[in-house]
Amino acid sequence: MVTAVDASTLDRQPRLRRTVYEHLANGEDGLSVKELLLESDVPEAELRETLRKLQAAGLAQRSRAVWTAIPISTP
Repeated sequence: MVTAVDASTLDRQPRLRRTVYEHLANGEDGLSVKELLLESDVPEAELRETLRKLQAAGLAQRSRAVWTAIPISTP
């Protein structure tokens, strides 16, 4: 199980990453890259790079073709 991350981790991310994170957080069962492309006007290469950076920051995880947001802990 993935532990929740601190809210300050998300606050330090650029606007595009925060926006993509919010899209992921709103998708209950996660979202594929195709679904994210339909919801935003970000080019596919940039979206994939953003998802990888969110994963490196501990804010998103990928299971097969579905990306999900890792919950943010509240103090």
